[in-house]
Amino acid sequence: MAHTISRGVYYFVKRIPGRYACVDPRSRIQLSLKTKCPEVAQKKSLIVEERLIAYWEALLAEDHEGAKTHYDAAVNFAEAQGYSYLSLEKVVAEPLGGLLNRIEVIPDSERSKTGSVVADGLLGGAPKPALKISRLYEDYLDLTPDLLIGKSDDQIRKWKNPRLKAVNNLIAVVGDKDVHELTRDDGLKLREWWMDRVVDEDKKPSTANKDFTHLSKIFSTWRDLRQEQLANPFLQLRLAENELQEHRPSFSRDWIKTALLAPDAFGATNEEAVLVFKILINTGLRPSELLGAKLEHFVLDHEVPHICVEEYRDGPVKRKLKTKWSARDVPLLGVSLDAAKRLVAMGGVQAYYLKADRWSALVNKVMVERKLKETDRHTPYSLRHSFEESMLEAGVDHRLRVELMGHAYNRPKYGEGGSLELKREAIMRFAFN
Repeated sequence: MAHTISRGVYYFVKRIPGRYACVDPRSRIQLSLKTKCPEVAQKKSLIVEERLIAYWEALLAEDHEGAKTHYDAAVNFAEAQGYSYLSLEKVVAEPLGGLLNRIEVIPDSERSKTGSVVADGLLGGAPKPALKISRLYEDYLDLTPDLLIGKSDDQIRKWKNPRLKAVNNLIAVVGDKDVHELTRDDGLKLREWWMDRVVDEDKKPSTANKDFTHLSKIFSTWRDLRQEQLANPFLQLRLAENELQEHRPSFSRDWIKTALLAPDAFGATNEEAVLVFKILINTGLRPSELLGAKLEHFVLDHEVPHICVEEYRDGPVKRKLKTKWSARDVPLLGVSLDAAKRLVAMGGVQAYYLKADRWSALVNKVMVERKLKETDRHTPYSLRHSFEESMLEAGVDHRLRVELMGHAYNRPKYGEGGSLELKREAIMRFAFN
């Protein structure tokens, strides 16, 4: 690949490799890069060469992959010549000068050839291939790698699974049809299917609404990035949510004291799992925040012993927080401080490091077996709600409550100088010892 200059304008110049002689009879290509800047010319040359090679490779594979390959080759050829691929309708609607310019680029030998990739690329004759719903999700992931940046393997799994489930639910209802054929009726069929499950199977409306949210986002993002002119069939499908049904209960203070903190409450359960549970009691941390903490995040030799919740990357290990407000320092007091000291002495979180689901499954199972659930709807996560309610009952300032919970807050945080001390004083009002 090279570029040359003529009359102050740079041109891309390349001899066609022998590998592609059977699909492109030209011996040499010369295209204007439409720039007088050498740096810009270099960058454009790399892009043009990449497009040309993709076009040639698609031509070589055309007999094997059919319509999709033909379409991809047509798009790549058009872009390699400096044109955006347009449908036939849009090409015809262009001003006459633009249409003539496209026609002039087509070699005489290609103009009358049926199914010519060259002609189809410039004149929009290549129909878009069908894309099944099952392939839509994969294409969406290919288009949005930025959404997974900074996430650990476990976080990526948790992010992907509900979206894949939503896609599979849609396929179960309407079939694995071409995405271009999806209609509002398909969205309504899915809503009706979910409505039946909510009424007959006691499923939560919020579960259905998550499907609608994921499908709408996947579809609209894919549509916009692929420049498809399609209406989103998944808008405004949400079901009404019963606040009482969706409310997560908190443990009462009496239950925490007499049941959860009773001697030998968890029996022979893995010690690390029990220590994690006790640290949550006076901190209100999300289990995933604690189980993503490294040893250095437990700051016990400080005037105010605390745990640091923060994002980090350590080689292949990535830890991303739920929101930007989740990053915070939380004081350790009472049973939580004692448990943290013991956990640090054991080397920190190990068996359940970045494995919140595994920890939760074990503790849930033990709580059922040993009758530690205040009601059937209580889970280990209920400790976070108990912490929040304890702050409210103790009259802790709203701003401090928000910071300790890691929730969004529009005002500036407390100054670094007194933040930990203020938080410690607040937690001391209700901490379990």
